[in-house]
Amino acid sequence: MKSSHFFVTLMLGLGLAVFTKVAFATTPVVTVTSPRNGSQDGSPVNFTASASSPECSAGIAAMRIYTASGVDAYTVDSNSLNVSINLPLGSYNTVVQAWDNCGGVGKTTVNIKVSKINLPPPKFLYATEFEAGRIAEYVVDPLTGSVTPTSQGSTWAHWGPVDIASDLGGYRLYVANQGSEDLDAYFIDRDTGNLTEVPGSPFALGADGIRVVVHPSGDFVYATSASPYPDSYVNAFKVQSNGSLTPVYGSPYALNSGTTGALAMDPSGTYLYTYTNISGSAASVAGYAVDETSGALTPIPGSPFPDPTYPGCTQFCTDGASDLAVDPTGNYLYGAEGAEDALSGFKIDRATGTLTPLPGSPYAEGSYNSSDNSEPKSPGRLSIDPSDKFIYLADSEGNDFSVFALNAKSGVPTFEASIGNSSHYCLPGLEAPLTVFVDPSGSFVYSQGIDRNYCSGPVTSNALIGFSISQENGYLQAVPGSPFANSDLNTSNSSQEKVVVMQ
Repeated sequence: MKSSHFFVTLMLGLGLAVFTKVAFATTPVVTVTSPRNGSQDGSPVNFTASASSPECSAGIAAMRIYTASGVDAYTVDSNSLNVSINLPLGSYNTVVQAWDNCGGVGKTTVNIKVSKINLPPPKFLYATEFEAGRIAEYVVDPLTGSVTPTSQGSTWAHWGPVDIASDLGGYRLYVANQGSEDLDAYFIDRDTGNLTEVPGSPFALGADGIRVVVHPSGDFVYATSASPYPDSYVNAFKVQSNGSLTPVYGSPYALNSGTTGALAMDPSGTYLYTYTNISGSAASVAGYAVDETSGALTPIPGSPFPDPTYPGCTQFCTDGASDLAVDPTGNYLYGAEGAEDALSGFKIDRATGTLTPLPGSPYAEGSYNSSDNSEPKSPGRLSIDPSDKFIYLADSEGNDFSVFALNAKSGVPTFEASIGNSSHYCLPGLEAPLTVFVDPSGSFVYSQGIDRNYCSGPVTSNALIGFSISQENGYLQAVPGSPFANSDLNTSNSSQEKVVVMQ
């Protein structure tokens, strides 16, 4: 499927030449149900609209939202749309416009005032460049989701950066390096997005860096690292006043795990979870209580907690989660189960931090893959949108994203669709997605991928890719300009890429 932006542009170009004689005899009718004309709204603003063309039997070709004259905020080749758009405080004369397949154009104007900011708009994006040993830096357009390089462009990140995380305020960035077995720490220039290393950076991990998370207070940083079995650890650091890191007393904390990697922080900062896989045993999740004064970790009673598998599973059943995330409420923990092509889910006891599998966990990405593993999806990373509506998994072998809808009350996810390089739904630039990240406003999804021309358009060998989120079903549409080529990005290894977006 061609990108909607290109399709509409082509329609408009052809329309002037082909449909001049009919003088646009058809006129689409655009109905906007949200936002209401004259309303005061919080940003991001949800736009829900539909279009019809009674006099055109061929129906609607596309719809577009203009947030100001000539400012194209969202385009979709459909007769309906449902999307949230980031708008700064102020008054707007927005227009929702539709084109039909007979050359007709119709529009509805909606005047609104944005009176508050509900979720922070995206500002900067950073991506690992594993083989180049660098971090790519971008400025995000909060209206469209498109990105442009910072004035610095990228910065050195020692050897083999594999994971990246920032504090909640977006003032510091941390990078786990696999090749140099250390952790980089940077100050973020809030005006430009450029990075400057903090004093003493990088900080030794003593083993291959795997994952990194930041305590919501910004006072502590945690990173997993691993060497040959059984040497695997959680490394805890305290952030000093000058930005440097010093080890927390008792760190590193030995996991005695065959492999480690996945790491998730409870949004309240009370609990920390990591995947563990002890040789000869079923995969599990280790939980720790966080001392919010010292940053020290204490195992939660009953930890580690078994990671359930499919009933009767006899193959690829003990690999466990390759990525973990706690939902915004802090009530549920989810894991990307790469070997099982599934999403796992746990209920978190808020009083103790103990984990209980959710009913039906793990949840298959559509249908469970064949017994000989001949058609795997292999989800490697996951991301939860901040409004707690959707979970996205990056399927490195399935060449798509899998979308799950969340029941905020029960925490049980429901598989919605696999979106990617299929004949019925194609995302330009997406091939073997290696990571996935939902921006702070819940409006955009970003990843790194390789385009092998499954979609129409130019082939981009290595690229950053961005998508707008439909708030109705979680489906994705390429943002203007995506994929964004980057000659330094290397997307050849699904376990060694990460994108993070911050406000």
